[in-house]
Amino acid sequence: MADDANTETWTLDDGKKLTLRHITPDDAGIEQAFVRKLSAKSRYMRFHGTIKELNKKDLATFTNPDPLNAEALIILYKGEKDEDEEEVGVARFVIDPDNQGCEFAIVVADEWQERGLGTKLMQTLISRAKSRGIKQIHGAVLKNNLDMRQFVKKFGFEVTADPDDSSVLLVNKYLGEQSKI
Repeated sequence: MADDANTETWTLDDGKKLTLRHITPDDAGIEQAFVRKLSAKSRYMRFHGTIKELNKKDLATFTNPDPLNAEALIILYKGEKDEDEEEVGVARFVIDPDNQGCEFAIVVADEWQERGLGTKLMQTLISRAKSRGIKQIHGAVLKNNLDMRQFVKKFGFEVTADPDDSSVLLVNKYLGEQSKI
C-alpha cells in the first residue's frame, strides 16, 4: 500500500508493519546502528571485508545519495511499545556513468532474513531502475555467498566469474521488456 509517492507500508504475514522509504542524511544514526548490529558474516558478505561500522565518508555517502545518479531505500520497523524506529533492511543502486546500467546492493538484518524482505527490495529496485530507463542491473557477489547466488538466480541474473578477482562473481540482469520480476 502506498502512503505517498516516496513511502510504502508493507504488512508481513505475522501482521508486523514495515515502512519503505528513501534514506536521508537524518538516518545516519540508524544506518550506523543497522550496520553495527549485522552479524560479522552479514557485514562480510555485504561489504566484502571485515568492518564493524561505516567510516564517516561511507556513512555520509550512503545516507545522502545523489538523487540524479542513485537511489537508496530503507525498511523501518517501529515496535508496538512505541520505541524508536529500527532499520531492518537497505537497498540501493548507483547508476553507471553511461546511464545504461546500475550497480545494486541489498542487505537485510539477520533476524529479519527469510521473510521476503530481500525479494521485495529487489523487486522495488528493479521497478525503479526500469522507470528511470536503466537497461541492466548488476552487482558483485562473493563466490562463497551461496544465499545471494541463489537469490539473484531466482530473479534471472546471469552469473559470471570476475576476471579481476577470483573470489567474486559478477551478476547481471537485463531489464528489457521481456524481463520478469
